Amino acid sequence: MAKGKDDDQLQDEALDQGPAPGKKKKLLFMLIGIVALLVLAGGGVGVWLLMTPADDAKHAEKAAVKEEEGPPIYEKLDTFTVNLADREHYLQVEIALKLSDVKAQDKVKLYMPEVRDVLLRLLSSKTYEELATQEGKDKLASEIQSQVNDVLRIPEAGKGVKGVLFNSFIVQ
Repeated sequence: MAKGKDDDQLQDEALDQGPAPGKKKKLLFMLIGIVALLVLAGGGVGVWLLMTPADDAKHAEKAAVKEEEGPPIYEKLDTFTVNLADREHYLQVEIALKLSDVKAQDKVKLYMPEVRDVLLRLLSSKTYEELATQEGKDKLASEIQSQVNDVLRIPEAGKGVKGVLFNSFIVQ
């Protein structure tokens, strides 16, 4: 036999030396990638767990406020038809008042003649140009809210009339 090593001896020596240098780098990169993925996943789960209770608390708080308020209360007023201040146009409008509670609704019914009077005067003081824009309609709604609350003698914000809704708004 020759002095050279046979194939079995060469394989044994290769196994004793471990993986080739190129394979070591691949294994190292794979291990680093797996560790980084685990760290990111753990961080994501941690953030999710920390954020979830805060969101639940906010939703519970909003639900409690809504339960205290109860369902919305609306009082629909009769249709108003008035000549506008420019005397060339008229306004026909249907108004619904959003009220803070049943007591405010009872007050609106009790003071309805005064409410209608103040609204007729307010509506007939407007011009076509004032009511032609969205800003004009928003301003009118704010003025209606303020004047009706004055009639009801409710100075507190958020009490009495909380909002004004136009169910129909025709200017000709």
